[in-house]
Amino acid sequence: MDKATLYPDLEPIAARASYKQIFDLLYIVAQVRYATFKQLHSLNHRVATKKILANLVSFGYLATINLVKNIKAFHITDKTRQILERKGFNVKIIQKKFTGQDLKHALKITEIVLKLQAQENFYKVFYPIFREPPKYDSEFLRPDACVVWKKDGAYKIEFIEVEEEKPDWGNYLLVKKDNYEKLARDPNIYRVWWKYYHEKLNLPLCQETDFYFSVVCFADIKKEWSGWNFLN
Repeated sequence: MDKATLYPDLEPIAARASYKQIFDLLYIVAQVRYATFKQLHSLNHRVATKKILANLVSFGYLATINLVKNIKAFHITDKTRQILERKGFNVKIIQKKFTGQDLKHALKITEIVLKLQAQENFYKVFYPIFREPPKYDSEFLRPDACVVWKKDGAYKIEFIEVEEEKPDWGNYLLVKKDNYEKLARDPNIYRVWWKYYHEKLNLPLCQETDFYFSVVCFADIKKEWSGWNFLN
Protein backbone atom coordinates (compact mmCIF):
# COMPACT_ATOMS: atom_id res chain seq x y z
CA MET A 1 0.00 0.00 0.00
CA ASP A 2 1.44 3.38 -0.97
CA LYS A 3 2.10 6.16 1.53
CA ALA A 4 -0.66 8.39 0.17
CA THR A 5 -3.18 5.65 0.97
CA LEU A 6 -1.66 4.88 4.39
CA TYR A 7 -1.31 8.52 5.42
CA PRO A 8 -3.81 10.58 3.40
CA ASP A 9 -3.67 13.45 5.91
CA LEU A 10 0.08 13.78 5.27
CA GLU A 11 -0.21 13.88 1.48
CA PRO A 12 -0.51 17.70 1.20
CA ILE A 13 2.57 18.08 3.40
CA ALA A 14 4.49 15.46 1.41
CA ALA A 15 3.71 17.36 -1.78
CA ARG A 16 5.61 20.30 -0.32
CA ALA A 17 8.49 18.19 1.02
CA SER A 18 8.48 14.38 1.17
CA TYR A 19 7.26 11.61 3.45
CA LYS A 20 10.85 10.89 4.41
CA GLN A 21 11.38 14.48 5.55
CA ILE A 22 8.18 14.32 7.59
CA PHE A 23 9.12 11.08 9.34
CA ASP A 24 12.71 12.20 9.87
CA LEU A 25 11.50 15.38 11.55
CA LEU A 26 9.05 13.46 13.74
CA TYR A 27 11.86 11.13 14.80
CA ILE A 28 14.03 14.10 15.75
CA VAL A 29 11.20 15.37 17.93
CA ALA A 30 10.92 11.90 19.46
CA GLN A 31 14.63 11.87 20.29
CA VAL A 32 14.83 15.34 21.84
CA ARG A 33 11.45 14.92 23.63
CA TYR A 34 10.41 18.60 23.42
CA ALA A 35 11.07 21.19 20.70
CA THR A 36 9.78 24.64 19.84
CA PHE A 37 8.73 25.92 16.44
CA LYS A 38 11.96 27.92 16.19
CA GLN A 39 14.08 24.85 16.91
CA LEU A 40 12.22 22.68 14.39
CA HIS A 41 12.01 25.35 11.70
CA SER A 42 15.80 25.67 11.70
CA LEU A 43 16.04 21.93 10.95
CA ASN A 44 13.57 21.80 8.06
CA HIS A 45 11.87 25.00 6.97
CA ARG A 46 9.73 23.12 4.43
CA VAL A 47 8.07 20.76 6.92
CA ALA A 48 8.34 22.76 10.15
CA THR A 49 6.16 25.73 9.29
CA LYS A 50 3.63 27.04 11.78
CA LYS A 51 0.75 25.84 9.60
CA ILE A 52 2.14 22.35 9.04
CA LEU A 53 3.04 21.86 12.70
CA ALA A 54 -0.49 22.94 13.62
CA ASN A 55 -1.83 20.38 11.13
CA LEU A 56 0.40 17.66 12.60
CA VAL A 57 -1.10 18.48 15.98
CA SER A 58 -4.69 18.41 14.67
CA PHE A 59 -4.02 15.08 12.90
CA GLY A 60 -2.65 13.58 16.12
CA TYR A 61 1.00 13.19 15.12
CA LEU A 62 2.21 15.84 17.57
CA ALA A 63 0.93 17.30 20.81
CA THR A 64 1.81 20.57 22.51
CA ILE A 65 2.69 21.44 26.07
CA ASN A 66 3.05 24.74 27.90
CA LEU A 67 5.10 24.46 31.08
CA VAL A 68 6.50 27.97 30.90
CA LYS A 69 4.49 31.11 30.11
CA ASN A 70 4.55 32.04 26.40
CA ILE A 71 6.60 28.97 25.46
CA LYS A 72 4.90 26.20 23.49
CA ALA A 73 6.74 22.98 22.75
CA PHE A 74 5.87 19.98 20.60
CA HIS A 75 6.26 16.30 21.43
CA ILE A 76 5.23 13.11 19.66
CA THR A 77 2.13 11.06 20.41
CA ASP A 78 1.63 7.30 20.79
CA LYS A 79 0.24 7.31 17.26
CA THR A 80 3.52 8.69 15.93
CA ARG A 81 5.58 6.28 18.02
CA GLN A 82 3.75 3.37 16.42
CA ILE A 83 4.19 4.81 12.93
CA LEU A 84 7.92 5.42 13.46
CA GLU A 85 8.32 1.85 14.68
CA ARG A 86 6.58 0.52 11.57
CA LYS A 87 8.84 2.71 9.42
CA GLY A 88 11.92 1.07 10.93
CA PHE A 89 13.03 3.81 13.32
CA ASN A 90 14.54 2.69 16.60
CA VAL A 91 11.90 3.64 19.17
CA LYS A 92 13.16 1.26 21.89
CA ILE A 93 15.14 4.08 23.49
CA ILE A 94 12.50 6.80 23.10
CA GLN A 95 11.08 8.03 26.39
CA LYS A 96 7.52 6.75 26.66
CA LYS A 97 6.22 9.17 29.27
CA PHE A 98 6.94 12.87 29.29
CA THR A 99 7.73 13.79 32.88
CA GLY A 100 9.51 17.14 32.53
CA GLN A 101 8.46 19.84 34.95
CA ASP A 102 10.75 22.65 33.79
CA LEU A 103 10.23 23.21 30.09
CA LYS A 104 12.80 26.01 30.05
CA HIS A 105 15.53 23.58 31.09
CA ALA A 106 14.20 20.85 28.81
CA LEU A 107 14.46 23.17 25.81
CA LYS A 108 18.04 24.04 26.72
CA ILE A 109 18.79 20.31 26.62
CA THR A 110 17.06 20.15 23.22
CA GLU A 111 19.25 22.98 21.94
CA ILE A 112 22.40 21.15 23.01
CA VAL A 113 21.27 17.77 21.65
CA LEU A 114 20.33 19.27 18.27
CA LYS A 115 23.83 20.76 17.99
CA LEU A 116 25.36 17.41 18.88
CA GLN A 117 23.14 15.60 16.36
CA ALA A 118 24.56 17.80 13.62
CA GLN A 119 28.04 16.39 14.23
CA GLU A 120 29.31 13.64 11.97
CA ASN A 121 29.77 10.79 14.45
CA PHE A 122 26.54 11.29 16.42
CA TYR A 123 24.67 7.98 16.78
CA LYS A 124 21.85 8.08 19.36
CA VAL A 125 20.56 9.95 22.39
CA PHE A 126 18.49 8.59 25.26
CA TYR A 127 17.56 9.54 28.83
CA PRO A 128 18.47 6.99 31.51
CA ILE A 129 17.67 7.18 35.23
CA PHE A 130 19.93 5.52 37.79
CA ARG A 131 18.95 4.09 41.13
CA GLU A 132 21.30 3.96 44.06
CA PRO A 133 23.19 0.76 44.84
CA PRO A 134 23.10 -1.63 46.54
CA LYS A 135 19.28 -1.76 46.95
CA TYR A 136 18.42 0.24 43.80
CA ASP A 137 15.22 1.44 45.45
CA SER A 138 15.70 5.19 45.09
CA GLU A 139 16.75 7.46 42.25
CA PHE A 140 20.11 9.16 42.75
CA LEU A 141 21.19 10.33 39.29
CA ARG A 142 19.25 11.53 36.25
CA PRO A 143 21.61 12.77 33.49
CA ASP A 144 20.14 15.38 31.19
CA ALA A 145 20.93 13.00 28.32
CA CYS A 146 23.18 10.15 27.30
CA VAL A 147 24.76 10.46 23.86
CA VAL A 148 26.45 7.65 21.97
CA TRP A 149 29.05 8.46 19.33
CA LYS A 150 30.03 5.87 16.73
CA LYS A 151 32.85 5.69 14.19
CA ASP A 152 34.54 2.80 12.37
CA GLY A 153 32.97 0.15 14.57
CA ALA A 154 33.93 1.88 17.82
CA TYR A 155 31.60 3.84 20.05
CA LYS A 156 31.81 6.26 22.97
CA ILE A 157 29.31 6.96 25.76
CA GLU A 158 28.90 10.50 27.09
CA PHE A 159 26.52 11.69 29.75
CA ILE A 160 25.35 15.25 29.16
CA GLU A 161 24.74 17.81 31.89
CA VAL A 162 23.33 21.24 31.04
CA GLU A 163 23.85 23.53 34.01
CA GLU A 164 23.40 27.18 34.91
CA GLU A 165 24.37 29.14 37.98
CA LYS A 166 22.21 28.55 41.04
CA PRO A 167 22.49 29.03 44.83
CA ASP A 168 25.37 26.97 46.25
CA TRP A 169 26.29 25.94 42.70
CA GLY A 170 29.74 24.65 43.67
CA ASN A 171 28.42 22.14 46.20
CA TYR A 172 25.59 21.17 43.85
CA LEU A 173 28.13 20.22 41.18
CA LEU A 174 30.29 18.37 43.72
CA VAL A 175 27.31 16.23 44.69
CA LYS A 176 26.71 15.46 41.02
CA LYS A 177 30.39 14.60 40.59
CA ASP A 178 30.21 12.24 43.58
CA ASN A 179 27.13 10.57 42.10
CA TYR A 180 28.88 9.92 38.80
CA GLU A 181 31.86 8.47 40.68
CA LYS A 182 29.46 6.22 42.59
CA LEU A 183 27.98 5.18 39.27
CA ALA A 184 31.44 4.40 37.88
CA ARG A 185 32.21 2.16 40.87
CA ASP A 186 29.00 0.18 40.48
CA PRO A 187 29.75 -3.00 38.44
CA ASN A 188 26.08 -3.19 37.46
CA ILE A 189 26.44 -0.19 35.19
CA TYR A 190 28.08 -2.63 32.78
CA ARG A 191 26.70 -5.99 33.90
CA VAL A 192 23.07 -4.87 33.96
CA TRP A 193 22.62 -1.35 32.57
CA TRP A 194 24.86 -1.51 29.50
CA LYS A 195 23.96 -5.12 28.71
CA TYR A 196 20.37 -3.91 28.58
CA TYR A 197 20.99 -0.78 26.51
CA HIS A 198 23.51 -2.11 24.01
CA GLU A 199 20.78 -4.33 22.56
CA LYS A 200 18.27 -1.49 22.39
CA LEU A 201 20.90 0.63 20.63
CA ASN A 202 21.92 -2.15 18.23
CA LEU A 203 25.54 -1.93 19.37
CA PRO A 204 28.05 -4.74 19.92
CA LEU A 205 28.79 -5.56 23.55
CA CYS A 206 32.32 -4.60 24.51
CA GLN A 207 34.34 -6.37 27.19
CA GLU A 208 33.83 -5.11 30.72
CA THR A 209 37.48 -4.02 30.86
CA ASP A 210 36.87 -1.79 27.81
CA PHE A 211 33.70 -0.19 29.16
CA TYR A 212 33.87 3.42 30.30
CA PHE A 213 31.97 6.68 30.05
CA SER A 214 32.67 10.39 30.34
CA VAL A 215 30.62 13.44 31.31
CA VAL A 216 30.27 16.61 29.26
CA CYS A 217 28.95 19.59 31.19
CA PHE A 218 27.64 22.61 29.27
CA ALA A 219 27.95 25.49 31.70
CA ASP A 220 29.58 28.85 32.25
CA ILE A 221 32.11 27.32 34.62
CA LYS A 222 35.37 25.41 34.37
CA LYS A 223 36.54 22.51 36.50
CA GLU A 224 39.53 20.19 36.15
CA TRP A 225 37.80 16.92 36.93
CA SER A 226 38.92 13.55 35.65
CA GLY A 227 36.43 12.15 33.17
CA TRP A 228 34.64 15.49 32.77
CA ASN A 229 34.75 18.03 29.97
CA PHE A 230 33.33 21.52 30.60
CA LEU A 231 32.06 23.47 27.57
CA ASN A 232 30.33 26.83 27.35
